[in-house]
Amino acid sequence: MAPVDNSPRENMGAFDFIYSIRVNDTIPVHIYKSRDTGITVCIADVEGPVVNGYLCLATEAHDDDGLPHTLEHLVFLGSEDYPYKGVLDLLANRCLASGTNAATQVDCTFYTMTTAGSEGFLSLMPIYLDHILYPTLTDAGFLTEVHHINGEGENAGVVYCEMQGKENIGEYMVYVELFRAMFPGRCGYKSIVGGALKNLRESTTNEKVRQYHQEFYRPENLTIVITGQVKHADVFKALQIIEKKIISKGNRGFFKRPWQDPVPPLTESIDLDVYYPCDDEDNGVVDVAWRGSSPITNMYELIGCTLLLKYLTDTSVSPLQKEFVEIDDAYASNVGYSYCAYTVSVLYLAFESVPKSKIPLVKDQLLKVLNDVHKKGIDMKRMKTVVHRHILEDLSSLESEPHETIAYMLFGYALYGNTKEDLDQRTNQVQALKKLETEPESYWLNLLKTYLLESPFVLVKGIPSLKKRHELTEKEKDRVAKQIENLSKEELQEKEKELQEAVAKNDIPVPDEILSSVPIPSTHLINFHYIKSYTTESSKQHSRFDVSKLPFYTYLDHVNTNFVYMFVIMNTSDIKKEYKLYIPLLLEIIMECPVMRNSQLIPYEEVVAELEADTISNDTNLGVSNSSRFSCGIYSYTALLILHLEMEKYEKGVQWIKELLYETKLTPDRLKITAAKMVNDVAQFKRQGNKIVNDLMEGLIYNKESNPCISNMLRQQKFLNHVLERLCDETDQKKVISEIESVREVLTTPKNMVLYMATNVDKLTAQVPNVYSPWNTYFSTFGTSNKTKLEAIPDSAFINSPDEIPLKGCVTGLGSIESSYLCQSCSCINDYHSPDLAPLLVCIQYLTQLEGPMWRLIRGQGLSYGYHIYTKPNEGLLYLSFYKSTNIVAAYKEAKSIVEIHICENKWERLLFESAKSCLIFEIIEKEQSVGDVVQQSLLSYFKNVPHDYTQQMVQRVSEVTIEDMSRIASQYLKPLFDPEQCKTTIVCHPSKVPEIVDAFKTLNHDLKSYTTLEESYLNDW
Repeated sequence: MAPVDNSPRENMGAFDFIYSIRVNDTIPVHIYKSRDTGITVCIADVEGPVVNGYLCLATEAHDDDGLPHTLEHLVFLGSEDYPYKGVLDLLANRCLASGTNAATQVDCTFYTMTTAGSEGFLSLMPIYLDHILYPTLTDAGFLTEVHHINGEGENAGVVYCEMQGKENIGEYMVYVELFRAMFPGRCGYKSIVGGALKNLRESTTNEKVRQYHQEFYRPENLTIVITGQVKHADVFKALQIIEKKIISKGNRGFFKRPWQDPVPPLTESIDLDVYYPCDDEDNGVVDVAWRGSSPITNMYELIGCTLLLKYLTDTSVSPLQKEFVEIDDAYASNVGYSYCAYTVSVLYLAFESVPKSKIPLVKDQLLKVLNDVHKKGIDMKRMKTVVHRHILEDLSSLESEPHETIAYMLFGYALYGNTKEDLDQRTNQVQALKKLETEPESYWLNLLKTYLLESPFVLVKGIPSLKKRHELTEKEKDRVAKQIENLSKEELQEKEKELQEAVAKNDIPVPDEILSSVPIPSTHLINFHYIKSYTTESSKQHSRFDVSKLPFYTYLDHVNTNFVYMFVIMNTSDIKKEYKLYIPLLLEIIMECPVMRNSQLIPYEEVVAELEADTISNDTNLGVSNSSRFSCGIYSYTALLILHLEMEKYEKGVQWIKELLYETKLTPDRLKITAAKMVNDVAQFKRQGNKIVNDLMEGLIYNKESNPCISNMLRQQKFLNHVLERLCDETDQKKVISEIESVREVLTTPKNMVLYMATNVDKLTAQVPNVYSPWNTYFSTFGTSNKTKLEAIPDSAFINSPDEIPLKGCVTGLGSIESSYLCQSCSCINDYHSPDLAPLLVCIQYLTQLEGPMWRLIRGQGLSYGYHIYTKPNEGLLYLSFYKSTNIVAAYKEAKSIVEIHICENKWERLLFESAKSCLIFEIIEKEQSVGDVVQQSLLSYFKNVPHDYTQQMVQRVSEVTIEDMSRIASQYLKPLFDPEQCKTTIVCHPSKVPEIVDAFKTLNHDLKSYTTLEESYLNDW
């Protein structure tokens, strides 16, 4: 136990101090409980500029009505003391926050708030709690927010819209059936807490929601988790008002803590088939799950089980990856693991992109591999690496995501714990991990035998089916037609009238005096993370680390971290056009190839194992920010090698840079396996509407030789299949290797490379006295002269001018989705120093902020679950997007109308304007909330050509924007976004909706090309 004794003992009101600990012996956490109301408060003293609040309630449901989820939405529609829809978010926007949010999980519902500094947090918290404990829960709110039938006879509502966007996605359908089977009998863990569409239409009612609120939304069931720099006494003072109100309400009756009933056991193995809609039947998914040990009675063993799953699946040398993925005729593109820690635990494996013919074979192959591991034994050297790396990942997460990491630990305690020992087990897992490092092979073999080999399991095969797509399409079409048929014209008119009356009731304006009663906090006392930067050209170097002595042009950031971040940034511009398609394959394969070391070829298995042992994480990227397979980050002309290391592994990091970039041997076998893995992964990406709509936009505006276009999944699929064919021919094999090596040669030419490092230089040099030695050893031939600094090429350099793009846009069918997605772009600011950037950001924030004009008229009417307007100065473009829209045409018309009205009438509400500035300031500051965020923003600053205090400068510029700026900015920048002559538009929807959407946009003067399938589109025309 790590005692902490610096928590306050005075000015605590009715709150008793319970105990304190340090999370993994680093960040202090203090627990308090109200003797008057039973509210629990947990405060974690996280450093940084933001304060996070998580208001958590244990929630349990035993049907698919979605009561936890619907209630979560309705909480935001007003409270007893603040009976106005949206008042909470409008007030949050004034508190240096960007609205509020919430999430419904199987076992809990939690509400979130994040503010810059503590002043706004303390103002908002009691108002938020009034909404949670005393919401209005009106019938009008239920109608618009949950479900209604509109005047056209169609189903809509925000919750309905959200669930419609996921109900028929293959992975989701498999997950639902997996958990239904895992928990037989009466058990809440099997429920669809978001709400099944059928239930939302036929069973879910507002009365049920009210009863559910009465049962679970009680102070005894409420845990407030606060992470950030806030005075504890100020928290208790802020809570006094809600405490008094709770007491004034009188006796609440008996409270039964949720999740106390025993969970029925899984007594037999179950094998299920789930057919899901798709556009092609190439690849499916398979999930397998077992019951693990109880997190309540045996957390140590559960941690052991998760490490065993990690050993079985993590990296290409793990047993399941080797036998399922890293083979010529692969069973999957990846095998991942996860677990759920309820009163019982679930351990599960996910086999991704499984070729349809291999789906029936996964079970037998899995059992064979698990039995082989048990028979042949555990590789204890690698197991120790897995455990040690997990320790480092846990410690690293307290730097990169401290707020979320600690909150989730405390959720488990709030839901299932009641002792200091339980809290310590959940927040100090590093202690358990260090003990697990010493466990013998017999311990791990026993876990494997007990939980995976001798226990019942559930296996769900997700099978892609065109037939299922047609069935669901026809079924939904028939259902809606029958629904319309059963409603007379008068009844449909009545439905529309009810809806409009509900919208009117919900949209009663919040009195100005309520909004202005919450002052906008000052930004002067916000604690930013420390950073000091140096480059090769700096006249004054750090006294312990002169980066001008390194072989590359180097950028060094001195930050408060316990680790080393190394980024090698390579310029892809000089690669020949005909070979650029190799870049994604090269970036994948260099991490998993044999290495030539001291004239000896080290097998790829050893390389991967060593790399796993020497790094906390390692990755390659196209573009600077994180990108997934078949996509690029910002500044897409770059290729990055990224290593995250312990300080003591600094020298190893330098060695890995040299070996991965220069000494890896690209073999035909590794090329085949990696290329096949990438091809198999295309199927799952093709089911993602949001990705497809963005890919279509990139394919429309970027030139074909740009990295966004060469990394496109359809282009890569064709190219990689061709590579696989060529690798089967001995002569072509050599040509392929020669071509990809020529790409590597260009990337790793010193003039095309720069180095970025972030670390605590004082700590590093204390552990590694000679920081230059590794560079001199591994890069002795490079010398230190003629180093080339970063050439920052904006993405706008790779975008075609509008007159070079003949197509105005397209509407493309995607059979795996029910809702629609839109992306629209036009030319905009291309300079981060532009004096118009801050006013433009404020203008966008004004229109799009939570409970702002677009929120009320688009999301508030259930037209689209998500919407955004955002600018990308690196591209010189402005974007409009809709996400999970039930009525894309109506959503678009509303957005267009809102912008036009504000331009024509020049009416900008001062309170909304102040809120927009406040929440924009928060969003700017939030980008630097953790040390990991500071590192990312610092790296980007070199590309953007902005100073390291750019965040503080932007905060100042935003605060200086005036309301008079709005009309000019909207007219100059937002108006062209809706001009068919100046914008480009891509839409993805269900194939059955393509013709009507094309026709509807034609009436708006948008001439959009129609594609029934993705394969028909220009993305497939290379």
